[in-house]
Amino acid sequence: MTEPKKERNYLFDNLKALLIFCVVFAHFLRVSGHFEVESLSRTIYIICFTFMMQGFFFTSGFFSQNVDKCRAKAVETLALPYFVFMILNYFARLIIFGEAHLNFLQPSHAMWFLIAMFIYRFGIKTFDKIPFVLPLSAILYFAAGAIPFLGATLALGRSCSFLVFFMLGYFCRWEHINKLRRIPKPVMIIPAAALLYLSNQYACQKDYSVDLLLLKSNYIDQGASLTEDMMARLIVLIASLLWLAIWINWMPNKRLPVISVIGQNTMTVFLLHIFVRYVMKWRGLRELTMIDEGDIVYCLIIMGIAMICVYLFSRPIVAKAYDRSMHFLYQIGAAPLTRMVK
Repeated sequence: MTEPKKERNYLFDNLKALLIFCVVFAHFLRVSGHFEVESLSRTIYIICFTFMMQGFFFTSGFFSQNVDKCRAKAVETLALPYFVFMILNYFARLIIFGEAHLNFLQPSHAMWFLIAMFIYRFGIKTFDKIPFVLPLSAILYFAAGAIPFLGATLALGRSCSFLVFFMLGYFCRWEHINKLRRIPKPVMIIPAAALLYLSNQYACQKDYSVDLLLLKSNYIDQGASLTEDMMARLIVLIASLLWLAIWINWMPNKRLPVISVIGQNTMTVFLLHIFVRYVMKWRGLRELTMIDEGDIVYCLIIMGIAMICVYLFSRPIVAKAYDRSMHFLYQIGAAPLTRMVK
């Protein structure tokens, strides 16, 4: 007699759908021509960047308990797509902007995520053996902003900064998730309101760049003082953990039409929306549509474009084509090389 098939838990599928929408929405807002201080688009961008990538790393760490599988699949699912899409992005920029450069040590837009995730997935088997790795990763989170050579090269700045969120997910268990979900949902309105207010206040600041929230380089490259960088990192850490707790508490744990499917196919959305972003950066929403109606209308239009992209790029047929393409390239190239190294 076969055992009954275990029912899928949709909590993280739905959470990932929210996260990938925020990624696309925020990326489009930044380049489409309306990102002034005190603007609604700037506030939304700040809100998204205090939890969306942290959420992805946390979720990935949560599902990285099989450390041998993580290491075995890291090249095919992360390293190979990095090289393939670095090349594709290069040609896209060359066609759209008329100029581009290709340097595999300097990841182009969003490609840093693949490098960081490769480091985490490939290295988790080793990280797990390091005593006190979680508090050490928290120390590294703050130290990364003070170390001069940790910057954009090989995404070392971000890889060191976001490791703590991956490790938090790795050490998190379902009992921890269930405890968060048992907190009465109205209670979470208080921290959510506080975070929205603070994000809006930050968006009104002229003296501090939103790039401080990206955790991609040291304080010198950011043009900030060490104190400002440490404070920004502390605020981002607290805000990220609060947002994660809020979304885990609020997110439905059931199959949601369309949304759950999107959450299962976030990689294709992440990689393919970059080409749309290049087009939007090339002309901007105002020039492409001749619309300049104000902040709210602008954000609604960008939201609509983001929703369309997320839906189309997450279709199962797109995800299946992507998986087959990467597997084919891996079999003819990376797999034989891996066997030779072994």
